[in-house]
Amino acid sequence: MTGKKRSIGIILTILIFIVLYIIDRLGIIGIQLDVDSIRALTEVGGIWSIVIFLLICMFRQLFFLPTTVVYISGGLIFGPFWGFLYSISGHTVNTFLAYSVGQRFKESIRRFISEKYVEKLQKAKQKGSFKQLFAMRVTPGFPVDPISFGAGFVEMDFHTYLLASFLGSLPKIAVYSYLGQRLEDIFAFETIIALGFLLALAMTPYLFKNGEEAL
Repeated sequence: MTGKKRSIGIILTILIFIVLYIIDRLGIIGIQLDVDSIRALTEVGGIWSIVIFLLICMFRQLFFLPTTVVYISGGLIFGPFWGFLYSISGHTVNTFLAYSVGQRFKESIRRFISEKYVEKLQKAKQKGSFKQLFAMRVTPGFPVDPISFGAGFVEMDFHTYLLASFLGSLPKIAVYSYLGQRLEDIFAFETIIALGFLLALAMTPYLFKNGEEAL
């Protein structure tokens, strides 16, 4: 992802929230989420609600669910702390499984990975990979699955891959979980701060030497 494309993405994100804010203030959309009722349904499910959510996180690709949707839902259903804990646990298992699939079924998985991601990962592998992988994982909007399957495909060092994926995913998932709790009032000051932090994460690669080459 070039600096120009990243900048365009950030600007578009800001514009979207400005439009949503105007719509909200004008009362064009009058949707109110009853978060307490949603959580009450989860309490009825008990431990099975947690098990089902963890399974969804671990096998998310089978349900064609974006990571953002899953982790925001975790915060909405379980609250920011437990939602974050369950999400990062399921996500870590998911990255392990995706790596294993990419490594074992190379011929099949190669059809679904763009050549540009394979090249990025091969370059990252040559450079030691941790810094580059961390930058990919911490950046909101950067494709998760091509990196997970692709890392196994190019046989990147597994321990480096898993550690970089875990640490890089922590900030994003924490923010998503918090935003899940704030969905009933997405234009509160605290929510805007969280969104600002998410946008700041998009600039993280600039803090790394050769960050633009990594992304």
